[in-house]
Amino acid sequence: MNIPEDWTADTVRANGVELQYYRTGDGPPLVMAHGFYDNGRCWEPLAEDLSNDYELVMYDARGHGRSDAPESGYAIEDRVADLVGVVEGLSLENPLLLGHSMGGSTVAWTAATHPDFPRAIVLEDPVGMLEIPDRTPDEWETVVHDNLERWGNKSVAELTDEYADERPKLARRIAVARNECSPQIAKIPREGYPRSTAAFEKIGCPTLVLRGDVDPEKRVADLDTADELADGRLVHVAGAGHCVFRDRYDAAYRELRTFLQRI
Repeated sequence: MNIPEDWTADTVRANGVELQYYRTGDGPPLVMAHGFYDNGRCWEPLAEDLSNDYELVMYDARGHGRSDAPESGYAIEDRVADLVGVVEGLSLENPLLLGHSMGGSTVAWTAATHPDFPRAIVLEDPVGMLEIPDRTPDEWETVVHDNLERWGNKSVAELTDEYADERPKLARRIAVARNECSPQIAKIPREGYPRSTAAFEKIGCPTLVLRGDVDPEKRVADLDTADELADGRLVHVAGAGHCVFRDRYDAAYRELRTFLQRI
């Protein structure tokens, strides 16, 4: 496994499974939860910039990367329990939480159901705010299995070439992450993604939401959703798609640093 020289890798027992995690940096703890099909190593560029000021813990969600892939345990309650288990297993106190997409939903619901747990949270295009295609659970499972089969039939080099133009610095990380996913992750969209509004109205800690660029009508809806936050700020990052930090890194990073400086 290829990781930066200043990273360490280990596992922690959390919620009944062994979860792989990567650690680097020094300072207040900041735990990072990746999106669907990714793993903890995909945070590398952002981790490089944050590690001088924070102790970073980037874990592989169950079924992803090198974490366990049990037959069950893929609902939002399980993913929250996994994140809480990582923090408690590593004895991290009053952590900051940052999550992308699926990980953003996990972070949001962790803050909603454990209000005294995080110091603050950052949500990068959380899946609970997205327009999810209307598919049956069986259709979702088929889509995921088809993707994994297609990626599994290609080498890491071939997959890297697919991402090289769009995300050159992360292309190989993404390619490896795709090949490390277990078929069990199809149970995540099968379980469904709860909308963010229900979580937001229960979140009391400082919250930054970084959203991709959307049309004016959707911006209004997003702002209405964000109004449910007791102490929140929502930013639509111009020109960004779903992977906000990968698409418009400088703009997203400026917003993140500004938010972190006031915590």
